Amino acid sequence: MNLLAFLRIRKADILRRAANLLPIIFTAVLLVFAENSALEAYRTFQRIEASNASEAIQAGRDIGDQAKLVEMTRRKLGNRLILGFSAEDADDIREALGRLLATIESARPSFIMPGDTVLISQIDSIAELASGLGVAFANVGPDDTAILNALDGDLRRLSEKFRLLQENMTEQGSRYIALQDETLAASYSAMLKLSIALVGAIVSMLALLVLNRRATWQANYRADHDVTTGVLNRRAFERWIEGIHFDPQATKAVMVFDLDNFKEVNDELGHMAGDHVLKAFVRSLVAAFGQDALVVRWGGDEFVVVVSTDGFVEAGAVTLLRASFQRLQSVVRFGDTDIEIRCSGGAAVWPSDSRDFHEVLQLADLALYKAKSRGKSRLQFYDTDILNERHKVLALRERLRAALRDGELSLHWQPQVDVERGYVPSAEALIRWTDKETGRLVPPGEFIPAAEASDLIIEIDNFVIEEAVSTAAKWATVWQYPPIAAVNVSAVHFQRREFVGQVRDILRRHNVSPDRLELEITEGVILGNNIEVTRNLKGLEALGVHVALDDFGTGYSNIAYLSQLKPDRLKIDQTFIAALAGSCQMESLVSAIIGIGKAIDCEVVAEGVETVDQLDLVRRLGCCLVQGYHFAKPMPDEEFRVWRDANYPDAVASVKHLRRLGDRLATIAGSDGAGWRRGHETP
Repeated sequence: MNLLAFLRIRKADILRRAANLLPIIFTAVLLVFAENSALEAYRTFQRIEASNASEAIQAGRDIGDQAKLVEMTRRKLGNRLILGFSAEDADDIREALGRLLATIESARPSFIMPGDTVLISQIDSIAELASGLGVAFANVGPDDTAILNALDGDLRRLSEKFRLLQENMTEQGSRYIALQDETLAASYSAMLKLSIALVGAIVSMLALLVLNRRATWQANYRADHDVTTGVLNRRAFERWIEGIHFDPQATKAVMVFDLDNFKEVNDELGHMAGDHVLKAFVRSLVAAFGQDALVVRWGGDEFVVVVSTDGFVEAGAVTLLRASFQRLQSVVRFGDTDIEIRCSGGAAVWPSDSRDFHEVLQLADLALYKAKSRGKSRLQFYDTDILNERHKVLALRERLRAALRDGELSLHWQPQVDVERGYVPSAEALIRWTDKETGRLVPPGEFIPAAEASDLIIEIDNFVIEEAVSTAAKWATVWQYPPIAAVNVSAVHFQRREFVGQVRDILRRHNVSPDRLELEITEGVILGNNIEVTRNLKGLEALGVHVALDDFGTGYSNIAYLSQLKPDRLKIDQTFIAALAGSCQMESLVSAIIGIGKAIDCEVVAEGVETVDQLDLVRRLGCCLVQGYHFAKPMPDEEFRVWRDANYPDAVASVKHLRRLGDRLATIAGSDGAGWRRGHETP
């Protein structure tokens, strides 16, 4: 995954998590809001409770009553002073003053607010005056006119103080009433805020549940669907298979598709282009097989499609599916590049091929393998021959693995002859398998394809390189100018980062110079300019190992890339040599290949030369390196040594080598050294 895609995913993930947190944050804010309102109302109630408002208001009423009593007492005293003051009147006044003092003292703590200095001062003044009046009037007689007149003035002052106290108490009562209104408003506000908070919390919880439900659905969707294409993934498809209950009368076609050359798209244009191709291919699958088709990304560039074929006879279903398959081949545009989408497919039918759906899927996969082995870009339907062939391949592969373990594999050598100078510059190693059970020599064309379809080809290639280098080490002890050991290497090796290191280790282990080894690769290896392949080819060149391009002309070589790679040799495929006789067109083609070799300054080898006429033709066209039955069939090492000593002895090889080296130096001098690529030459 590239950085931009990663950042997009991270951003979406962060936004999704933030959206899930919003209801929780909103609920917390509402709860804090409601808590503050409740605290505000509580503090107001505390203030009212601390003020003893009800007692203060009642005390105010009592003060008013006492003021009226004082006024009545003063008037009564005035009337008695005019009409005559008796002992009973004096007793009534003393009793009234006593009740007044008792009322003031009992009411003092209940209605006075802490810190209200004005009321406290007024109460103390009234209490002091009333107490003084009580003392002064305790022993007054009816005829004590001076004291009675003074008492009248004191009662007037006391009445005035009561009037002022009553006004202050009325004002304070008003404040208490306002405080109660404030408390009531605060209560209403708190209730409203609490109601809002409760509703908000409920809404938030519902939103959180919805978001969690959505997040759960999204998580389940992501777990069951492919991120790139949006179709079901392998995990979901497996569950679907376990949970289905098919109608016994229903039929379903199961198809497995694999994109052809998808790896080259990723390697050349990048993974974004690969994703673009995958999405376009899924759209083609849905368009070709309908919305009701079940489309699954099985893994990588492999897809599974399940289509109902109810109502079709078997032949009709095959025709329909083949027609739909043709619509899958298309071209999509990515940037300024047109990418051709081609695929191979395998199909099997439930329940006619098998009643076990898993087995039907395996049979479709076998059919896909058959389609790819027959040239790709085709839809292959399963039949029993495919299964039988598959069983044979698996059995052959197991026997081959045992043969590799038990030492049944060996190398035969076919010489490559320089007919111009008359010596053997190289010999190609060809693997042979002698089956100990049957004693039969198994042809490479029978077991190599089976090995190439598995990792077994890596083990076989390692064996061949090891044996070839070991043989080259033996040649160096018997010949002064031994031939180069040429080895065919599978394309799989060039995709492995450690390949060059493995070759280096083998050469060091047998103490063989890298220029004594030549690795032959096909055009398919370099097709597409793969980064890992290029790195390995450059590594082999830096190591000093020769590289030959085998079966040249049968593939789709990129001439521009070929000029950059500059292999040491081009090997003309034997099919061209076999068709040379009487074909001017084929002569022109072979001549062109030889011209390409000369243009990029590499040697050209003609493979499959079996007759004198073929030899004369390739020599006339300018090719002097020849390999084929005309000179020798592949033979074991011991026979090859005898053959070389008899036909091209080492002493002759040394002279030919010096002549060849002189010709090479002269060519380089004539071209200002433009063609010199290596620091030394070998026969």
